[in-house]
Amino acid sequence: MPCRILQVIAKDGNKVKRGDGLLVMESMKTEVKLTARSDGIVKMRCKEGDSVAEGGVLCEVLGETAK
Repeated sequence: MPCRILQVIAKDGNKVKRGDGLLVMESMKTEVKLTARSDGIVKMRCKEGDSVAEGGVLCEVLGETAK
């Protein structure tokens, strides 16, 4: 099921901690806030308003030393 990106909370290159908000997406009229599963640096692969297919990569949280 495709989804739409409503809000990008963490910008590309931001440092995040486990539990920090990354983005908010909407699918079938349900909003879901995605949070970081680990500490690291955000590599955002979508932007607000994007429509993303099922299985698409929305963002990554890379190790603290990655850029």
